Amino acid sequence: MSDTPDYSTCRTSPHAARRLLQELGYTALRIVTPTLPIDIIAWKNRQDILLIKVKSMRRPLKKDRLVSEMNPLFQMAASGTCPGTIQLWIRRAAIWDRYHVMAGGFAAIKEGVHGI
Repeated sequence: MSDTPDYSTCRTSPHAARRLLQELGYTALRIVTPTLPIDIIAWKNRQDILLIKVKSMRRPLKKDRLVSEMNPLFQMAASGTCPGTIQLWIRRAAIWDRYHVMAGGFAAIKEGVHGI
């Protein structure tokens, strides 16, 4: 199967995210390990590194659930040991909701921000 299907599942979303990043000129690798809270590492050059957790949801997340999804990413950001930007990408159908995760909180990413 060469194309990512139009439907969104927890299995297809990381592949769709990786393909989108590659189309935008990033080198993107899928990470499959339970010890890291990220699914993709992507880079465009030495200064543009993205660490991304990918989720697939059928309904919009409520704020408390969104924050609980981000807790491991907050800890990762607070450690100060991660090179690059930490992001959470949530796919609902064909729509991506993207968030920049920082030690003290998060911000929704608008198109054109952080290289996307």
